[in-house]
Amino acid sequence: MNVKKTLKLVVLKIENNLIMKKLILFAVVCLFSSALFAQVSSPVNFGVHAGLVSTKLDTKVPDVQTVKDNAENGMMLGAFLRINLNKWYVQPELNYVSRKSEIVIGDVKGDFKTKSMDIPMLLGYKLVKLPAFKLRGFAGPVASFRIDDSFSKTFDQKFKDQDLKGAVWNAKVGAGVDVWKLTLDVDYEFGLSDVSSEFLKKNKMFNVTLGFKLF
Repeated sequence: MNVKKTLKLVVLKIENNLIMKKLILFAVVCLFSSALFAQVSSPVNFGVHAGLVSTKLDTKVPDVQTVKDNAENGMMLGAFLRINLNKWYVQPELNYVSRKSEIVIGDVKGDFKTKSMDIPMLLGYKLVKLPAFKLRGFAGPVASFRIDDSFSKTFDQKFKDQDLKGAVWNAKVGAGVDVWKLTLDVDYEFGLSDVSSEFLKKNKMFNVTLGFKLF
C-alpha cells in the first residue's frame, strides 16, 4: 500500500514539474514576443544611418559641345526620426553629405566636390508590414544647404567666378526594408533647382543607406 502511494506521489510530482516547465516556457515566449512587437511597432523610431552617394552633375558650358559628367562616389552620415501612422509613415532626416562629380571638357578632366547639410522630409508606405520585417516605398523633397565646395586645379580659372547657391532643392524616391532594428534604403535623388546660376545645373544622385533604429 505504501509502495502504491509512493508511486502516485512520484508520478504527480513529475506531472507537476512538466506543467510548471511548460508554463515557464509559455511565459518566456510571450514576454519575448511582446518585447519584440513593442520594439518594432513603436509609434516613433529614432535611428542613425550612413551610406554611399553616387553623384552626377549636369554641366552646361556655352560654346563647348563636348562636356561630359561622370558619377563619382561620396558619403552620407546622419540621423532620422520615423513617425509611424499604421502603414504610412513620415520621416524627417538630418544628413551630412559629401559629394563628388567628375567634369570632362574636351580632353580635360576635373572634379567638383561639395559638402552640404541635407534635410529630407519623406512620406512612406509599408507595402509589407510584419512584426520583424517591413518592405517600404517612399518619396519626398530634400532641402540641401551648402557648407563647402571646391574645384580641382584644372578648373579653378574656368569656374572660380561661379555663383554657387547656398541652398538647393532636390527630390528623392526609393524603397527600403526593415529587419528587426536594421534598415536598408536605396533611392534615386534628382535636383529641382540648379547648383549655380551659370554652368552647373541639377544634381543626379543614387544613394544606398544602412541604418540602425536606436528605439
